[in-house]
Amino acid sequence: MKKFLSVSLLLVVLALITAACGGSSADDLLGDIQERGTIRVSTDANYAPQSYLDENGNFIGFDIDVATEIAERLGVEVEFVTPDWDVITAGNWGGQWDMSVGSMTVTTARQQVLDFADPAYYFTPAQFAAAEGSGIESWEDVNGQAVCVGLSTTYETWLSGDIAALGLPDSSFYTDPPSDVTIVPLQTDNDCFQSIQAGRDEFAVFLTSNTVVQAAIDGDVPVYRVGSPVFSENLAVAFDKSSELSNDTLVARVSEIIAEMHEDGTLTELSMKWFSEDLTMNPTQ
Repeated sequence: MKKFLSVSLLLVVLALITAACGGSSADDLLGDIQERGTIRVSTDANYAPQSYLDENGNFIGFDIDVATEIAERLGVEVEFVTPDWDVITAGNWGGQWDMSVGSMTVTTARQQVLDFADPAYYFTPAQFAAAEGSGIESWEDVNGQAVCVGLSTTYETWLSGDIAALGLPDSSFYTDPPSDVTIVPLQTDNDCFQSIQAGRDEFAVFLTSNTVVQAAIDGDVPVYRVGSPVFSENLAVAFDKSSELSNDTLVARVSEIIAEMHEDGTLTELSMKWFSEDLTMNPTQ
């Protein structure tokens, strides 16, 4: 009887230690999320209108609404974290967050370290923009220019000429990258037009999504579009391949939710709310 009590007491102590350390009894990441009642989502707080902070410090934007809806359909609360973009795209998240809803393009290189929900939840064209008075009016005028991009973005990859690394279908590309450009990578896409607004003159042209360009124009930043879009991006929810707990069921369930949100019109409604246009249809199909 003493031996039985000792073993029982040991099991209780181990259980308490596990609970105190935040341990989980779940077999996979989806189960762990459901057990704790919260899903941790990485996003960018400087990427309006997809994700940014309002005057009260609350996250708002298209990506925020999409992530919140996914969490609701999973039956859990959502918690947002804001690691740097290059850290998110590098994988090996160390369990610090569970998924990324941050307008990430599915690329060949990223698929080596990340899993993606299928289908994509929206699509955006990549667009050059320039500072007023720069004299840059066409794609050809970008040749030989210093071009600002967000660090570790598809825009940086495309400008470098590594088209294969993007892994997009040929129909997604509308022109070739400009020649002899100097790439100026800043921490986020929005830093490019904000730098122009602040009077910095290291560059006069930048490449980002058309939605970011429109947000800058709407915010009275002295920039304008240069030519038409250069390629189209398929943007999807991302997950860490190196997650300690298997993410297979989470990826599958979020993929189902995204498909449901396409079918029931939720994504179209959110797109119209934040972009005033429906960006949920694949332009290459």
